[in-house]
Parts: sequence; structure tokens; C-alpha cells
Amino acid sequence: DNEFKKRIGFKGDLSEISVLICNDYNIGEFISNKIVTMGYEDFNFILTTTKGTFFVKIFADVKPLKDCIRYCDIIECAVKNKIQTPNLLKINSHPLHIIKIKQKKLRVVLMDYISGKTLFETKSKLNQNELRFLAIQAALINSMKIKPKKVYDSWAINNFLIEFGKTKKFLKSQDLKLINPLIPEFKKIQKEKLPHCFVHNDIIATNVMKDINGKLWIIDFSVGNYYVRIQELAVMGCNIFTKEKFAIALSEYRKKIKLTQKELELLPLYI
Repeated sequence: DNEFKKRIGFKGDLSEISVLICNDYNIGEFISNKIVTMGYEDFNFILTTTKGTFFVKIFADVKPLKDCIRYCDIIECAVKNKIQTPNLLKINSHPLHIIKIKQKKLRVVLMDYISGKTLFETKSKLNQNELRFLAIQAALINSMKIKPKKVYDSWAINNFLIEFGKTKKFLKSQDLKLINPLIPEFKKIQKEKLPHCFVHNDIIATNVMKDINGKLWIIDFSVGNYYVRIQELAVMGCNIFTKEKFAIALSEYRKKIKLTQKELELLPLYI
């Protein structure tokens, strides 16, 4: 618990924070909490009260306030555009709430709790209807009219050349044999001439949940950015879709978004 609390610089009992959230949001009396250990940066936990169960995100101390607001704006836009993602609860018409406790200011968002597990946890295989659903969700996300200020993401395909320059000295020769032929191909891409849009950028097994009713939910928009459009499909093609499943998903996606011939040509390279 203490390792996770370091992310927000808090040494007290989590129940203290929980009670404050219950009171501020008027969501009933505190019953229990449980830290969510998945996730790399923020402090997340599940809060159970007399009125139900909720998901709490406390932004890490290292995250600037503008990035916290950015996160909220993206989620609100996603909900508005009927993306299947948990809704944010508000105080005074805004989802971002500041809690003051023991000389600390904690930036908090409270959202609906999805009772279920991620695809990574369940290891469940997607059926064709679920494949199509995720493809449609990706198309809806890529249709969102939002262009948030860019946040650098070292994992993003967009930053492949930059990150390769930093890490190639650590790679084994067999890995370099796979990667080196891609370098000149990637350098040739004129990214500025390709269609751009808002991209979730991380629709993978750890960020897709299946609830107790079998419904799929897309979570964690924290690395969402304005990128080359095919980056969305490429990430999905590397993780939750096999080659055969990807063909089904691509066909469904193209019913909503008409990819250009150049995008179709470059998609395998992005994958």
C-alpha cells in the first residue's frame, strides 16, 4: 500500500480519503476500499459505500494540473460521443475535485465502477460480435472532434524513431535484425500528409473490460493524443486482434471511417 501511496505523497490511512470523498460527493457512508494495482502512474482504488461501488482516481503528484484537466475533458468528450467508457461524477459542474488532507492537496476524479475484469485478466477470446463492437468503438473514438494538447508518450508508434535512438544500444543482435530494416521504411513516411485524429492509442487487453453481463468497456484514455489515424488500428492489431480477427475488425471499422489507399498501404508497417 505504501508504495502506491508514494505516487500521491500520502502516508495516512486510505479510509481518511475515502470518508472525505463520500461526504463531498454525497455517495453514502464509507464501507470499504481496495487499491487497484494495475496502472503505472496514478493512484486508483475501488470505493464501496452504502449507496454503491465507485472507482476513484487520484492523480500522481508528478502530473501537472493541466494534464488532470485534459484527462477529464477527454473522458467527458468520449461519454458525450457514446463511447462505452465509465462516466465521471461531478461536483459543482466539474469532474475534477480537490481534496485537502494533512497539508496535502489531492486531485481526484470519481467514476462509475464497472463490475468485471479486463481481457488480460480473464484471457477470454473475443467472438465476432465483440470484435465488431471494438472496431466500431475505435471508429467512434477516431471521430471525436477533440485535439488536446499533446502529451509525450514513449510507447507511441509516432515516437518510434526517437525511442529507438535512445534504446538501440541495449538491444540484442537478433532484435536489431528485426528492427533495422524498418528504420528506412518508417523514415520515408510523410506523417504530416496522412489523416490525423484523436486516438486512444492504448486499446489493448488491459484496457478493455468485460462486465458481469458480458458487456465490453474501454478504459484509460490517459495516453490519448492527436495522432496519425491508423495508429489506433495498429495498436489493436498488435495486441487484441490476431491476423484473422484483424481482417474482421478492419472491415467493420471501414464502414464508419473510409481509410485512404495510403493508410491501407502503411498500416502493416505501423503494425
